[in-house]
Amino acid sequence: MITIARHLLALIAGTLACYGTTRYTGDESAPHDVLARAIERAGGRAALERAKAVLWDGDAVVHAGGRTISITGHWAVQPPDTAIVSTYEVTRGPSTMRSMIVAAPRGWTHAAGQFTALSATVLANERDEFFLYDVLRLVPLRNRGVTLAPVPSDSLGQLGVRASQPGRPDVTIYVDADGRLAHVSFLVADPGGGAAVRQDAWLEGTLEDGGIRWPRTLRLTMAGQPYFDLTMRALQVLPRLQDTLLAGPRAK
Repeated sequence: MITIARHLLALIAGTLACYGTTRYTGDESAPHDVLARAIERAGGRAALERAKAVLWDGDAVVHAGGRTISITGHWAVQPPDTAIVSTYEVTRGPSTMRSMIVAAPRGWTHAAGQFTALSATVLANERDEFFLYDVLRLVPLRNRGVTLAPVPSDSLGQLGVRASQPGRPDVTIYVDADGRLAHVSFLVADPGGGAAVRQDAWLEGTLEDGGIRWPRTLRLTMAGQPYFDLTMRALQVLPRLQDTLLAGPRAK
């Protein structure tokens, strides 16, 4: 009877693993346990699943082309493929407000009442960028079809897990000593059409709304170089993102 029970428990455990179930195994370095702890620290599965859309005001610094540009604005993201980010350069003022809209498989910029379609390469890059926020919600990494595997710790000694799934870049998450998500690394499409490049996201601080804990600061490096530094505030979570801009230009 004991042998039969053990076989049944093994079968149940294997079935749950196939469906991406996060569970504790008693080994805090095991991939499912790393993810489970991160989900708990971020507010728990139920709250994260309700938070389908995440909105915040923020200030950012962009490092590009030898320039450092300060921007401010509003981010509204329903990851992985829907977002409206409206920002303007601080030195030029609100009259320079421009929106980046992703409503996959389409995307546009919107300024002064005019839509401009994103090129295929830029849209591919933006979809990878907004996929990052799906990873920050963590619970999508439990979905069926996602494979978790252990990886060596990062440069700070933080435990890591690689998540692989069809149609998305492999992504590696690292958690700090308290189990909180602290570092995300993956390849993103080059907006110029070149080879994909390594992007690292470093997360600090905490904002809370709707039961979830979201990072306050997000620091991105591209191929190891400074790229984008974002400070978030006024967090709001919603079950769905609704905005007429998502419809794009009206058909004539």
